[in-house]
Amino acid sequence: MENKRALIVSGAHGERAEWRRTLLGAGWVVEEMEQRDQALARIPDFLPSLLLLDLQPDELPGEVEESFAQRCRDSGLAAIVILRDPAPGDVAVAFRRGAIDVLIPPFSATELLTAVSRAGNFKDLYQENMDYRRQLERANLELRENFNILRMDQLAGRQVQRDILPREPLCCRGYCVTHSIVPSLYLSGDFVGYNSAFDRYILFYFGDVSGHGASSAFVTVMLAFLLRQLRRRHVAESDFAALARAPQGLAEHLNRQMLAMDIDKHLTFFAGAIDVERSHLRYVISGLSPAPVLVENGVATFLPGQGRPLGLFKEPRWEVRERTLQPASALVVASDGLLEQIDKTPEDDSREHSLLRRLTGVAPNHQAICDALGLASIQDAPDDVSVLTVTRRA
Repeated sequence: MENKRALIVSGAHGERAEWRRTLLGAGWVVEEMEQRDQALARIPDFLPSLLLLDLQPDELPGEVEESFAQRCRDSGLAAIVILRDPAPGDVAVAFRRGAIDVLIPPFSATELLTAVSRAGNFKDLYQENMDYRRQLERANLELRENFNILRMDQLAGRQVQRDILPREPLCCRGYCVTHSIVPSLYLSGDFVGYNSAFDRYILFYFGDVSGHGASSAFVTVMLAFLLRQLRRRHVAESDFAALARAPQGLAEHLNRQMLAMDIDKHLTFFAGAIDVERSHLRYVISGLSPAPVLVENGVATFLPGQGRPLGLFKEPRWEVRERTLQPASALVVASDGLLEQIDKTPEDDSREHSLLRRLTGVAPNHQAICDALGLASIQDAPDDVSVLTVTRRA
């Protein structure tokens, strides 16, 4: 049922009675009073939808208490302000304080009812806006709650990923393997790992699962578990022949596992094994970009060899390559997130060449390599920036 209750606040008794008769004739229930504080006390019980506020000649709109104006706005009152001999600025102030219309005496009953009609239209619009505002507030509250849940899930997932990473560098008979990661805002598809076996073999790997988010992060955890399981089995069985052949067959095994998961993901991958007694490196590359960089005698070059990414093809084969590592050398494996952070320079025609130039002449230690790559200056990266280094002392 339409609310047609009006409250008139005016000290002009004769005019107030005339306005009352006009509103009563239009079907309004009217109460009148002289003071605004009386109106404030009456609003909660009377619940008017229309306020007729008469300001006397010595009173300006800006002098109306903000608490009164705010109470009227909060109550959804459509306020019509009556100004006597106002300046243009007074009218503007009245509208800024929440007035729906301004009337300047003398005005006719028709003009009053026209203003009241406009106020009624405002009341309907105001109610619609209030309903929409409440809907927005509920939606924003749900959005914040869902965002907090997602953020907590992201943090939990990130912690799981951190837990599967090596906790400290691996040093074995003149070789040192370590890594650094500049994390992005998302769960990552990057993962690294390295271990030693029988104080002779160093096994390490570097992978990048396509995409971001929980699905890519889940794949990294699963792959890390598979790789750790394989190593433990070979060590437990003292399978020196398998360790000497590593990483032969590893890419094929992971490829089958990824195809069996059927999750529309693929993996670029690098795996290496070093026989430290012979300083002999065996490795396999599966679509990794940029390719691993070998720095020997101050010269940086990409390791030769390339193969298809894992998880896309059923029967591919990956070539295992071999080479001897020189003293004072460094092997650097980086994710494509690093390549995106490297800008081309006038001396370089590609980011890959810029990467080689940065690593040329670098000292064979992890911190010097990270400094040369500018890891400390990377902020707000859209993708994780991961770097794995294998260095050999002079």
